[in-house]
Amino acid sequence: MGRITERLIRQRAEHNEGMVSTLEEVALHQQNIEKIEVIGHLCPKLKILYLQNNLIGKIQNLHKLKDLEYLNLAVNNVTKIQNLQRCESLRKLDLTINFVGKAGLLSVASLAANIHLEELYLLGNPCSDWPGYRQYVVAQLPQLKKLDGQAIKPSERISAQQALPSLHAALLAELAAEGVDVGAAGEVEDDSLLYDEAGGVVAEVPETGWVDEAGELVRPWCPATRILEHRETEAANRAAEEKKRAASATSTTPATVDPQDPQQQQPPASSAAAAAPPSSSSTSTSGERPGRREGFPELKDGERVYQKNEGRWDFSLEESPDGRCLQLEVGLGRYLDTSLIATDLQPTLVRLLVKGKLLQLLLPCEVRPDAATAQRNMSNGHLLLTLPKEDPDQPIIDVAKLRPKVPGTTGTAAPAMLYGNNNNVRQQGNGCTTASAVGGGSAGGRGAGGGGGASIYNIVKTHGSEEGDFVIKEVRKAAVTAVSGDDEDGDDPPDL
Repeated sequence: MGRITERLIRQRAEHNEGMVSTLEEVALHQQNIEKIEVIGHLCPKLKILYLQNNLIGKIQNLHKLKDLEYLNLAVNNVTKIQNLQRCESLRKLDLTINFVGKAGLLSVASLAANIHLEELYLLGNPCSDWPGYRQYVVAQLPQLKKLDGQAIKPSERISAQQALPSLHAALLAELAAEGVDVGAAGEVEDDSLLYDEAGGVVAEVPETGWVDEAGELVRPWCPATRILEHRETEAANRAAEEKKRAASATSTTPATVDPQDPQQQQPPASSAAAAAPPSSSSTSTSGERPGRREGFPELKDGERVYQKNEGRWDFSLEESPDGRCLQLEVGLGRYLDTSLIATDLQPTLVRLLVKGKLLQLLLPCEVRPDAATAQRNMSNGHLLLTLPKEDPDQPIIDVAKLRPKVPGTTGTAAPAMLYGNNNNVRQQGNGCTTASAVGGGSAGGRGAGGGGGASIYNIVKTHGSEEGDFVIKEVRKAAVTAVSGDDEDGDDPPDL
């Protein structure tokens, strides 16, 4: 059941800066309102009031609206026209598609007190099906200029006044023949049987339908049917919300274990596998994204740290070209505000919290968090973290934790490259090394730096191992020895 409250009126008064005391127009349509209340006290200056498509069964509590000029009550449950005598400025009244019957025509005379009323709409009401409906209403309200959108001509008004006595007598006779209490129908203060004295809907509405031969419930179109269907829909929506809330609470609450039940103390292997901690992959295999975090999760001593990418961002982690730093580039959005990004740098771990989503990466070597820098790209918004290595001269051994930007590369600053049978490795004065190919290579594959020659990787194998099992650590040591030696570079590769 919808109610007219001060909060609702303020929400609908945005065009008046939320002020209700000086409000002149308000729209309260499609709010499931069953009773008109508090409007006369809160909005005494109201001139236009829209209440169409609600469940209002009685016109009431509008007597303080002295400036009201237009009242729209279309598509409601009104059965009688009443309580509008004190709306002295009323010019237009819309009661389209309500339930004003032939008995309700007797209440039309109450609008004679509204001397400024010019337009009245009763189209779609049961009373409009009565043959003398238009003449009767025109004769009862001489101030009207339009009825149901059609102008009233002087000749029509004169003929209606002449036919009024006979029309009124015929109406009373038909109502009496139908068993209607004519006296009660003419009293405009009476309410419908579906509403109490205060104007509200009674708690229990009697069922209006019946079950047909096919076993389906059939209801007639009446105020009781509208209220019943509305309450049933409201109850169904409420039950669905409670069921959804209970399902979410059940999925987040851990199940209690009965100490007396041995089956609960020793779960099966399938449930144990499901309860195992996630792997080091950056995303969940189930495809469900976790909720937003308020801050960084606490890291406990001795607890294993996993790789996480809850936001599913594109990122790259590789060594800088000079080999002295690690560079982490995260593909954030261009319009993402920097205040929504938080960083947590540790010697062997880097964590980012972007809009409550965690990116957690293990580093392949120790870095110096106090000397790290963070930059945003002004064109695409990407975030670049530069992490100086604790020992710049030590090569990266754990290359599996790197994620190169260019597919097919290692992400490291390779100190030397082997190009076929002829290599020319030069050592520059600043300590950096470059490798240039003199002849064509025959080992195949692309170099670690993305060149066209064969990389020093994929050459040395472990003694007695199967094909494809390489000793990366020994190869890197050989590369460092070859570059840092004081002798002139030779044509033969160094001994391992």
